[in-house]
This record gives sequence, C-alpha cells and structure tokens, in this order.
Amino acid sequence: MKQDYLVFTRKWRPKVFEEIIGQDHVVIPLKRAIQLNRIMHAYLFSGPRGVGKTTTARIFAKALNCEKGPTENPCNKCSACREITDGSSLDVIEIDGASNRGIDEIRELREHVAFGTAKGKYKIYIIDEVHMLTKEAFNALLKTLEEPPSHVIFIFATTDPQQIPQTILSRCQQFKFKRLSANLIFDNLKLILKSEKIDADEKALFAIARYADGALRDAQRIVDQAITYSKGEKITEEIVGDLLGIIKGDMLKRIISAILIKDIKLLIENIEKIFEEGYDLKHFVRELTDAFRNILLIKIDEKEFGKNIPADDLDFLKKAAADIDKKQLLIYLQKFFEMEQMLAKSHIAGLTLEISLLDIIFKTAISEGKIKENELNVEGKKEVENKTINENNKHKTDIKEERIDEDEKKFIVEDIEEDEEVKELTKEIINKRWQNIIERAVSLKEEDDFVQALQKCAIINFEDNILFLLVDNSFLYGRILKKTDILQKILEDEFKRKIKINIIEKESYLKRMQIQKDVIIEEVKNHPVVKKLEEIFGEFSEIKIKKTN
Repeated sequence: MKQDYLVFTRKWRPKVFEEIIGQDHVVIPLKRAIQLNRIMHAYLFSGPRGVGKTTTARIFAKALNCEKGPTENPCNKCSACREITDGSSLDVIEIDGASNRGIDEIRELREHVAFGTAKGKYKIYIIDEVHMLTKEAFNALLKTLEEPPSHVIFIFATTDPQQIPQTILSRCQQFKFKRLSANLIFDNLKLILKSEKIDADEKALFAIARYADGALRDAQRIVDQAITYSKGEKITEEIVGDLLGIIKGDMLKRIISAILIKDIKLLIENIEKIFEEGYDLKHFVRELTDAFRNILLIKIDEKEFGKNIPADDLDFLKKAAADIDKKQLLIYLQKFFEMEQMLAKSHIAGLTLEISLLDIIFKTAISEGKIKENELNVEGKKEVENKTINENNKHKTDIKEERIDEDEKKFIVEDIEEDEEVKELTKEIINKRWQNIIERAVSLKEEDDFVQALQKCAIINFEDNILFLLVDNSFLYGRILKKTDILQKILEDEFKRKIKINIIEKESYLKRMQIQKDVIIEEVKNHPVVKKLEEIFGEFSEIKIKKTN
C-alpha cells in the first residue's frame, strides 16, 4: 500500500538557508564562507534537540555539491540536491553516532575517506550525536580529522558538546544553535496551518509553542498530533490541553488570583481539580512560574514585553501586576523555583505542591505585615476536611487555618521549665520530647508497626523547619511514609507549629555516606601535598577520615 502522507517535521523541513528560522548567527557565516570560498574541513553544530542542526548540515551539503555550486542558494532541482534531500547521495554520508560509536566503525570510515567523490565536489560526512562515540573512536578519528583529504568535509552535530574531547573541538569550527522563542515557533505553526488550510485558535498555538520549550520539531509534531486528535476540525485550546495534559488557561488564572489575594479556599479547590484531572504537576509549576515572570516583565515595561502576549492574557496579567510590587514578585518566583526542585525529589508530589503553595501564601502574608487571621482571605477558622492530597497513598488530612501572630515561633519546652520560652526549636529538644511523640501515637490507637517504627527511628537533623528521620529498614520506612500526615499532626500538637518531615531509609543513607567518604578519600589521595608526602615517605597504606564537630 502506497503511503503518500508525510509528517510535518519532514514535509516542512527547510530546503534552503532562508527557510531556517531563529539561527541567523549560524546561517549568515555559512553563506559568507561559501561566497568567499573559505570552506573548512570540519564543523561542529551544537545545541538543543529539534532546532535545526541536521537540517542545516544537509542544506550546507547541498550548497557545496549543487551542480550550480558551490552556491549559497542550492537549486533543489539537480540530481545532487535531490539525492541529498532523499538521503540517497553517495557523496553525503549520514552516520548515527549513537549506534555507530565504536572504533571498528571509525576505522571503516577512515578507509573510505581516501576514496574520491562519486559526482559532487566534496565528500561530506554528517555524524549526528557525535558525543556518543567512545574515547577510542575519537582517538581513531583524530588523525583523519587533523589532515583530511582536500575533498572531505566533516559536519558533527551534538546536543552535548561537553562530552567531546578538546582535541576534537580544537579542530572544528563551532556553531552553537539556540532554542527558538515561543513567538518564532508560533509564527511557524501559523504559517503551516494556513498552508494546510486548517483552522486553529491562537491560544492553542501559543500553548503548543510554550510547551515545545524552544524545539520547533517538537511543536510541529504536536500540531500534527492535534490535527489527528481533532479529526481535521478546528484546533482549540481545550484539545491541546487534553492532548498534552497542561492546565487550562482559566484554571491557571484562578490559581494565580487565589495566590495574589491569599484566598486559601479558592486555591485548595482548584488544586484539587488539578489532582482529579491528572495534570502534569511539574509542567503546572513551570506555567505558574512563566505567568509570574510575565507579570514582573509587564511591571518593568508593558509596551516592550506585553506585545507578544495574547490580548485576554495580557489584560489579566496587567490587573495582577497592579496589585503587587516587584520585590514580592521576586519572592514568588524564588519560591516557585524551590517548589519545582522539591517536586522532582518528592514521592508524594500532590501533597508537596499543596503544602508549598500554602506556605507561600502564609509567608508572603507575614512579609506584607498581614499577620492576623482576619487579614487573610479565609472564612474564619473553617476546616477544609477530607481532601484527597496524595495520589499514591490516597490518605486524607485536615488543613486548618493557623493564627499567625508575633508569638508564632515561641513555644513551651517541658523538659527545661514550663514557663520558659525558647525562640528556636532544635534537634536536642525534639529528641528530649520524642517519647511524648510516641505516647501520642499510642493514644491515637495507631497500628503497632507505626508505633514500632517511631521507636526505632533516629533523628538525624532538624534544619529550616524540616525534621530528618532515619528509619531502620524498608518495612518501617514504608509504615512511616504512609502515616506522614498523622506524624505531622502529632508534631504540630506537641510543638505548636507545623514541621515538615524528610524520611530516609537506613541502608540507602549508609550507602550515600560511604560514597561521599570514598570521594573524599580519592580527592585526598590526588592532592598535590599528599603526592609530595608519598614521594618523601613512600605510598600510604591507608587514609582515614577523622570526624570533626
């Protein structure tokens, strides 16, 4: 069965230099090199995926081997141009560095380099993902790369130039490709859909452009998928949201409003919807960060930074910018970056997200001087009960509004004196009160294995209001992990403040400590002073790390 359909990434691949978008800093020097006949024997194209490295290499190859060339405007009609476009040219050899990474493949390449061209002026080797070659393969390539035959040109493409040896880099002319802006990607998608006679909402195309994160190829692939999903009908923002699992614009605006006006009830309601509909939480945090960044940019210069934002979104962001100062926006952005890092490490991403957002609201309220309960937009002391906040364990928790006043961080420690106030909770104080924690767990009639886990765990550290607990084995680790919300409630009742918990399993902790110790010992062995001492006294049989306080 003949397959006539071509995916957009192939159908709309640039065929001449003028069609390459967003990479003028690469295209212009290559065209001028052809004009001046200053063709190098080796080039390195580096940059993120999907920005045009291999495509540029093919166009450059066509420009050099075109029957009318070398020319900066290949005709795409002669047999040489057509063969390069089809991938059937004998003079342009494309090699996948990931699957041909060994020394044997490079030796075979070296043997063929000496042969002349089939019909073109140059024999061009395009090696994609060249950083995947082994050290031995690079060494085998080095001599050929240094003194290749005059008719041979190497074009290397990579997403990770740091892994390429300096001996190779120093013999290449390097070009660094950039991520494409969302606006450039948007314009390209709009052009494609207009040519294909397919209707699409601008908001849908903007969502795709942002989601592609600078990779035009990814954006074209998503549009192709969206057309199939919509059965060729109009591509809407809702379709794109369902397809990519990204937050709908209205929901994101409600969450932003809840954060700015500190409406905890509205915030929790919308976070619950995010959980229920299965959105990508990491992408949600990125969208939230981008929105607050746009608010900051609008406050800096609305005319300059607002021109590329859709009108509906711009109106909303302008209103938001009017109600918040730049200093506070920077605080929000910093917290969002921290939140993204926490989500990457957390096993209970939903709970982490909710606690982090609530924490942001309370802390910004304090920093703004809104430290009384009635200044927060919350309905009295009403509890938000029985919420699903952990997708993995499906456990429930109560979120209560806590009165924020000037004495928030002061509490009583029974082991010192009942009426003595301490300004800072420490690891030592928690250790002294740990038996109280266990007794509270017993009084709640929790399972014996949970109580046993509390009895056998050790307090490693308490820092930045985070309690680090070391648990003896994986079974007890699992029991505490499932009851994290209960333990947090017990700690809050005991110390009259909310404490975050970080649980660590003993075996993995010891392995990590051993690795750190091995790294330190290796660094000590390679230290110049130690090397000098070994020259004087002979090689040390053992190096010990002395623990200091």
